Amino acid sequence: MLLTGAGLRHIFSLTSPFTTDGRLKPENERVTLLAANANFPLELQFRAFAMAGALGDGSPIIVQMSQNAAEAAAGDPGKVPPLQGVKHYNPDTNVVLGAQLAAQQLTRVAREYNAPYLALSLDHFKVPAFSKEKLLARLYPTQGLSHTLAEARLGHVLEHMLAVFGEEAVIDADTREAYCRYFTGQEYLVFKRDFVRVVELVRPAWGMIDTEQLPPVLDFLVTRDIRDTVRHTLGNDEIIIEAEFGATGTSGQALDYQKLRGKELEHFAAKVVSFIRYTGADAIAYPIGMEHAAKKDSKREPDVERMEVVQSALYRSLGRYIPFAQHGGSGAAKIARGLVGKNNVNTHFLVAGSSAVGEYAVANIDSIRAGDKKYCGPAIFTQYMQVVAMATRDKLAETGSLNLGSMLQAHLPVLNSFSRESLAKPMGDYDE
Repeated sequence: MLLTGAGLRHIFSLTSPFTTDGRLKPENERVTLLAANANFPLELQFRAFAMAGALGDGSPIIVQMSQNAAEAAAGDPGKVPPLQGVKHYNPDTNVVLGAQLAAQQLTRVAREYNAPYLALSLDHFKVPAFSKEKLLARLYPTQGLSHTLAEARLGHVLEHMLAVFGEEAVIDADTREAYCRYFTGQEYLVFKRDFVRVVELVRPAWGMIDTEQLPPVLDFLVTRDIRDTVRHTLGNDEIIIEAEFGATGTSGQALDYQKLRGKELEHFAAKVVSFIRYTGADAIAYPIGMEHAAKKDSKREPDVERMEVVQSALYRSLGRYIPFAQHGGSGAAKIARGLVGKNNVNTHFLVAGSSAVGEYAVANIDSIRAGDKKYCGPAIFTQYMQVVAMATRDKLAETGSLNLGSMLQAHLPVLNSFSRESLAKPMGDYDE
């Protein structure tokens, strides 16, 4: 029942905001796809999203699961603390197990509600932080095949970047060594192993590599490496790989943002084109002035001019539509339809669901405290799911993708060929 990357690619090709000659379509002809983030416990929100996706003619929804959510789904004690005195026994690669559990849940509820246009996405799978000082302080071998290969790949990156990035692509010997140590270090290799294993077992339609803490050169190197591993080692040509160019922020973080104009904006667009051309990424996130986990009344205007310039440059230069992923969608004052290919929303649903539970509890607190069963348990969770489902419906309307199924019906045979009834591999097969 879940769309694979190939199915989602097909929908993006049908909803591209550009004409074949690279002109931007009128805004009333453009749509954005909703990317709804699910949090622990995942099933409540999965059901809400599936209900919304099944309404009317059906609507496509990219259901997102972060690395943190996957770890929580597996019972990671750091995310789901057990009672004092209780030990949680979990495998080292619990993010892989959690992703499998989540994918099975989403597949099941999509089938239950007949929501044919749901696609699973990995969101904010964050690479390890880079610290030049810590890396250079460690005793690393500076010889050997892995180090030699890292140096060669780094040199290839720098050669590619030089024409557009200029001095940013000129680094000293210590920085070069630190980059090589990061690339061959245990922390990065474990992250890559787990991300690739999740892609192999779960086969999500979309996967985001969160590299916002990396300097640009290392961002090029790491994104290309993971993309090549997924494409060539796994042989997976379907998953849409989202790369990150520049910081888009983390939960509760309001980044300083500076608008670019004229030549500066054109140079930024050239950098993004260079990044996509080298890494082979299929989708892109870059700063447009948004804020993660924005409060309900905090709304930010997206930098539409930046998106128009960058997205048009990508289409003209690469000859294909590269969807832009808007992070911090809950705090967006408006949706720039089409320019935003995928609108990430998380906080909006959490606030809607939690507010409904809180108001229900306040209205019925005496009955709850008295132990009246009908006001407890399922009634509370039903409130949560229905309110989140309605909030999802409203966001679908905002993006212009509500009832997009009426248009997709003509392509249903093709989309069905891109769907899957079950996971690629059985549960339990997650150990390296």
